[in-house]
Amino acid sequence: MSKTNILASTANTTVVKSSVNWRVYLTLTKPKVVALMILTALVGMCLAVPGALPVQASVLGLSGIALMAGSAAAFNHLIDRRIDAIMARTHKRPLLLAISAPERSLLLRRQLVCLGLLC
Repeated sequence: MSKTNILASTANTTVVKSSVNWRVYLTLTKPKVVALMILTALVGMCLAVPGALPVQASVLGLSGIALMAGSAAAFNHLIDRRIDAIMARTHKRPLLLAISAPERSLLLRRQLVCLGLLC
């Protein structure tokens, strides 16, 4: 095999992996749990303000909450991977199946925290 074929096959593998990885990263953020947190925060905002909610502040606040909660969930996956390997309910999580590397999970967490702080 020539050098270009190896690069091409490596590039194809990378493309295939990247199309799968976004779903893995989404799983790491526990979107169902985050959605419930957002709903709870929205109800709290509605009860706290007399009249209509300020749209911009609400969207930015809910976005920040979602990003920070997703970051905490990704960090939780990283911390609990030893325990998750033992439990029957959690033994198929992405970090345990080596679908996602722990370093990438930590990078995702850092990026979500930075974005969440900006909101």
